[in-house]
Amino acid sequence: MNKRYHYADLGWAVYVMASLALSDSLLIIQAECNEDVSMKCEAVQDKSYRSVTWYKLNNQTGIIRRSNGEKPYPFRFPRPARFGPMDSLVLPRVRPEDAGTYQCLLRANIGQTNRDSKVTLNVSTDCVIHTTVAVTAWQNVTHTTPMCPIQLVEVSVIWTSCGFLILGLVKITLCLISMGVVRNIKRSHSRRKKQQQW
Repeated sequence: MNKRYHYADLGWAVYVMASLALSDSLLIIQAECNEDVSMKCEAVQDKSYRSVTWYKLNNQTGIIRRSNGEKPYPFRFPRPARFGPMDSLVLPRVRPEDAGTYQCLLRANIGQTNRDSKVTLNVSTDCVIHTTVAVTAWQNVTHTTPMCPIQLVEVSVIWTSCGFLILGLVKITLCLISMGVVRNIKRSHSRRKKQQQW
C-alpha cells in the first residue's frame, strides 16, 4: 500500500513539475498603456504551414488569420490588429482591457502536426487621458479639453453638388434682393429731390 501511494505521489509530482515547466515557457509581455505591442508567435519555426491564426483565449475570440499566399483575414475583434514580422501579432495603443492570454495557432500541411504558442499580455492600468491645453491671453484662463478622435463622414457627390447649388441660389437671391432695395432707395431719393425742386 505504501509503495502504491509513493508511486502515485511521484506521478503527481512529475505532473506538477511538467506543468510548471510549461508555464515557465509561456511568454509574458509587460506593456505600458497606449504602447504599441508586438507579440511573437513562438510556434513559427519555418514557413511550412497552411495558415496562422491569432486568438484571444480569455473570451475565445478570433483576431486575425492568414493562409499562405493570401492577404490577412480579420475576424470581428473589437480593436485594430495586424500581422508583424514572422507572423507576430501587433496591437497598437494597448489599453488595460487588452490584457489577457493570446494564442498563435499554426495549421500544419498534410502529414505534419499543428503547432501553437501562447503569450500573456499585461497592460499597466495607469492610463493617462491625453488633453489639449488652450490658453486665452486676454482672459488669462486655461481651458483643458479632452482629445476626441475625429470621425470622418463621407458625403456623396450628389449631396455635395446639391449643397453647392443651394448655396449659389441663396447668394443670387440675396444679391437680387439687395439690388432691389438699392434701386428703391435711389428712386425714393430722386423723388424727394424732384419734390424739393418744385
